[in-house]
Amino acid sequence: MTVVDRTRPDPLEVGGSEAMVLFDWNGTVVTDDDRAREALGAALVRQGLPEVSRADFPATFRLPMGEMFRDLGVPSPLLGQAEDDWNCYMAAHRTSLRAGTAPALSALSAAGVWLGVVSAAARAAVEFDLSSLGVPRLFDSVEAPVADKVAALTGHRGRRRRAFYVGDTAYDMRSAVAAGYVPIAVRGGYAPVTVLEEAGAIHVVDSIVEVAEIVLGAR
Repeated sequence: MTVVDRTRPDPLEVGGSEAMVLFDWNGTVVTDDDRAREALGAALVRQGLPEVSRADFPATFRLPMGEMFRDLGVPSPLLGQAEDDWNCYMAAHRTSLRAGTAPALSALSAAGVWLGVVSAAARAAVEFDLSSLGVPRLFDSVEAPVADKVAALTGHRGRRRRAFYVGDTAYDMRSAVAAGYVPIAVRGGYAPVTVLEEAGAIHVVDSIVEVAEIVLGAR
């Protein structure tokens, strides 16, 4: 697990917002379900297992990743290798930034909102996307890889009075609820909207622009 803080004063100390928004990465900030499906297939093929079809991927992918690979037939001693293979693929193939992300992050940062990433992906995969997609370097913290999102989110909870977690899986929503965050789900990620709502999503959005509107409009 790695936490990297920007070398700037906490904006709350200079009259900033009392809000914090932490983001999942894959499927949330970047729209990469095809890349993730291909990465999963590459990891499974290396284990001599069949790939997952496009139609089956939304119901198959879940976190923690080790549990998913185990249920797909990867032997316990090789679970770590399968996860490494997934991350290596993700860190070598470009994808797309969710529409409107850059200006939305800029608006949140300008308002003094604490911004962070809490992701199960490898740090190298997140850094690859940050660099290759030109994502503004506005995050106050980047925490990856995270094995237990509830613990990671709880560790950040005291930073702000109002806390939001944005993700695209049922695990993200359940983790947000358990850690005392407002859970915001994004469409077009790794899980269907019905699954996200059943897992506790309070808001369901199409873009990070809508996240900014929710956070800044609630002040």
